[in-house]
Amino acid sequence: MPRIYKAITGILDYRPPRLRVVLADERTILRRGVRAMLVGEPDLEIIGEATRVSDAIALARCLQPDVIITDIFENGSGIQAIREMRRECASVRVVMLTSCRDQELERAAAIAGAHAYVTIDSPIEVLLRAIRAENSDIDGRRRWTEAPAEAPLAEITAREREVLIGVALGYSSKRIAGNLGRSVKTIEKHRFKMMHKLGLRNTAAVTRYAMDNGLLNPESDAQELRPARPSSEN
Repeated sequence: MPRIYKAITGILDYRPPRLRVVLADERTILRRGVRAMLVGEPDLEIIGEATRVSDAIALARCLQPDVIITDIFENGSGIQAIREMRRECASVRVVMLTSCRDQELERAAAIAGAHAYVTIDSPIEVLLRAIRAENSDIDGRRRWTEAPAEAPLAEITAREREVLIGVALGYSSKRIAGNLGRSVKTIEKHRFKMMHKLGLRNTAAVTRYAMDNGLLNPESDAQELRPARPSSEN
C-alpha cells in the first residue's frame, strides 16, 4: 500500500515553499535510507512512498508531487510507467535512482520522460542536484540535468542534426555512418562538433535535447535516419 504523509497544520513560522517528493522503490531499506538523507533538507518534503509501480502512478495522480524518485523496478516496469506518471502529473520531475549502470536503460529512461538518471553509488550531492534542478524554470520546460543545453538548434548544421538524431536513438557511429553514407571518422567529427556547440556532455544529454526540441517522438517504437543521399558534405 502506498504511504501518504500529511503535513502538520496550525500556526507556524513562515517557511518558503518546499519541493514535494514521492519515493517509489520496492526495496524498503534503500527507500528508508533515501528518506533519512532527504528529510533533513529544509527545501524538501517527503509526502509519500510507494513500493509498487501502480502505487507510484496513483500517488502521482492524487498528490501531484514536484519530484518522484523511482527505480527501474523488476523487468523495467519503472521505465514503462514514467509516461503514465507524467500523464497523471505533467509537471512532475522524474529522477531515476538505480543500481543499473547501463547506457541503454539510461537512454530508455530519457526517452520515456525521466529528467535525471542517478546510480546509487553516487554522492548524495548528485541526487540533490537532480532533485533541485530547474526548480525555478517557470515555463515548465524540463531538460536532462547532467548537461542542460542552451545553444539553439539552428546553430548546428543539417548533417550535425542528423548525427544528433542518430546518437539520441542509441545508434553507434558505425551505423550512423552507414545510414548517411559517410565514414566513421567523419561522423565522429560531426558528433564532437554538435555536442560542443550544444554544450552536451554525454549520450543521455543528447537524447534529452532531441526530445526537448521535438526531434524524437517518445511514443515511437522505432525510428530511422534518412537514407544516404548524394552530397558534397564530408
